[in-house]
Amino acid sequence: MTTFEAMKVMITRIIVCIFPALALCGNLLASEICISDICISGNKQTKDFTILRELPFRKGEVMPEDKLILQLNVATENLNNTTLFNYVDIDYIPDTLDRADCISCIVTIRVEERWYYWPQVSLKFEDRNLSNWLHEKDFNRITIGWGLRVYNVFGMRHKITASHYFGFEKGLRLAYSNIALDKERTQMLGFSLSALYNKTVNIGSEDDKVIYLKDPDRFLDKTFESTVNYTYRPGIRNTHALDIGYQRVHLDDTLLKINSRYWGTSQLTNHTFTLSYRYNYEHRDYIAYPTKGYYAGAEITGITADQMRFFYGELNLRLQYYEEFFPRWFWSSRLNAGATFKNKQAYLYDRHVGYEEKNITGYNYYVVDGQHHAILNNDIRFLVMPKKIFRIGSSEKGSRFTKIHFSLYAKLSCDIGYVHNSYKSTANTLANTFLGGSGIGLDLVTYYDIILNCSYAINKMGEGGFYFEIKAPVF
Repeated sequence: MTTFEAMKVMITRIIVCIFPALALCGNLLASEICISDICISGNKQTKDFTILRELPFRKGEVMPEDKLILQLNVATENLNNTTLFNYVDIDYIPDTLDRADCISCIVTIRVEERWYYWPQVSLKFEDRNLSNWLHEKDFNRITIGWGLRVYNVFGMRHKITASHYFGFEKGLRLAYSNIALDKERTQMLGFSLSALYNKTVNIGSEDDKVIYLKDPDRFLDKTFESTVNYTYRPGIRNTHALDIGYQRVHLDDTLLKINSRYWGTSQLTNHTFTLSYRYNYEHRDYIAYPTKGYYAGAEITGITADQMRFFYGELNLRLQYYEEFFPRWFWSSRLNAGATFKNKQAYLYDRHVGYEEKNITGYNYYVVDGQHHAILNNDIRFLVMPKKIFRIGSSEKGSRFTKIHFSLYAKLSCDIGYVHNSYKSTANTLANTFLGGSGIGLDLVTYYDIILNCSYAINKMGEGGFYFEIKAPVF
């Protein structure tokens, strides 16, 4: 063999050996990550499948590393939004399992469960908000409740509520929700029963403020209500819900003597049937206090009463958007719009601004009645104190209460709104006019989704004042 032929053979062998090695290295660099296992810890009561239901990935799934990191963040948000845990930590570690096509890893999920058994001893201010009650200081409009509320029953997110109320409102309530109907937990069932009696009733409004009718000697409103709820959740973040309800309400004749158009009929006893459908698309990072993401919700409700001689329909749309536009600076806009129709005038179904989630900054002492509304709430928030975790004592025992976290935000609000009322009244002037208000304040966000707010706000009439709000959904 000549020297040239020998060199040719050697070069050929080098190429045969090196190129596959280079190709293998290239494959390793570009390889994807395979989730070989998912390990869950800290869930003493919550079942593993309850947690796995909230994950956007599954065991055996293959994806690029950057996508896996994004999916871990989504999984953290989903588990936080279940309201089952105070703390959630998700990561991934290399696995010893060798695969030629991808790198194996183990996803680790560490949770710290909340306390799920709450003796319900509550003090509820029956005004639309705490600031309004502090302004009026009417101790007749306080409801004291006691009973038991149990979350995460059987570790499967079931919820049981049994309550007894006395004070402004008297009665009993029993509810059981989130009962799974299939193994995939895409279909859920819930029901509630209640019997409530009131000696004080919101009978109307004047000067855009609520008028209450009181009688210390007898009940003005006796209500029995039952509701069945069916929920279909095909994905993690989109939900369909159907509610079917029945109400039997008996009013004292004094109410209709004062306001004959209270509820669209002259009957003192009404049998009301309700059918409601809701759709929610949830993509917020933290439902209790969102800072990033978006939400879309729609609801359509139909009600009939007075032996089907009274009809009422309502369509509501809610759109929300949250964004961090600069480090520690957050912006949000929330649109709440609704339209209603009915065949008879009924004050009970004309409540808009000042009720439920339909609020405008600076109008805490006011209500605006009408049939249609549109409200745009805008906030700019600055994260004054990022989330800090404090431990009371050195023992891990009882960490569901001794391990506390706080976040503090400064907030600037600017809201606008409009309510259309076809039944014009000289007693109220805010309907059919532009509504606007702004304010500045502080939000303290802590564990169990508790939010404390202190703010100063001013409305379009130039009225300013300090307002205090407490949101504690768990209790």
